[in-house]
Amino acid sequence: MDSEYHVRTQPAWRARLWRAVYPPLPVYHNPVEPKLPRTPDGLNLWLGGGGRRTPSFINIDLAPFEGVNLVANIERLPFSQDSCDSVACDAVLEHVEDPRTVVTEIRRVLKPGGYILATVPFCHPWHGYPGDYHRFSHQGLARLFAEFECIDLGVRTGPTATLLTFLTYYAKLFFPVHGGNVARRWLNRALLGAWGWASSPLRYLDIWLNRRPDARILANHLYILAQKPVKR
Repeated sequence: MDSEYHVRTQPAWRARLWRAVYPPLPVYHNPVEPKLPRTPDGLNLWLGGGGRRTPSFINIDLAPFEGVNLVANIERLPFSQDSCDSVACDAVLEHVEDPRTVVTEIRRVLKPGGYILATVPFCHPWHGYPGDYHRFSHQGLARLFAEFECIDLGVRTGPTATLLTFLTYYAKLFFPVHGGNVARRWLNRALLGAWGWASSPLRYLDIWLNRRPDARILANHLYILAQKPVKR
């Protein structure tokens, strides 16, 4: 899962080779997750998108990673009140010490009627880049955005993603890819890569499981699409 959360700096040929042999992430993204409503010429923010290309968004992160347009602390967004049209917040809130502060800031900068699409982990291993502080159930996520109008709340990645992700992290305890001599590290990478390729077809079980109303009790990640209330 490491490649999902940080940028690897390496020569282009090595990056292409790595992408060719690296197993797919053990997740199936639920196609019913809604798109974030936005206008191409609006002021759209992407929080914590370092390492991603985010066309039509201002990509904000704590450090000048690849793809970042603005270096800033998302607990104190450098935008005026009621100035932004939409905000994407993808797997970020677990990495801030006080997610309520971030949600309050999102509400402050959004225009009335503006949209927020947030994704958070529920059943997912610790991944500190640099820190990892929180997990959110569907009730906790709804409560976190209680001052918004909830449009949709559901499962992004489901129970099979949870199982495969935990098994992968469990295997890393026996076959660590960091430390030790070079030969052992590469052997461990090869073994974990073989496991990743062999187990990856199982992720499609979530095509069925994500449709179940109880999928959220073992969801890997949850999403919420919400709207800032319009002033009356």
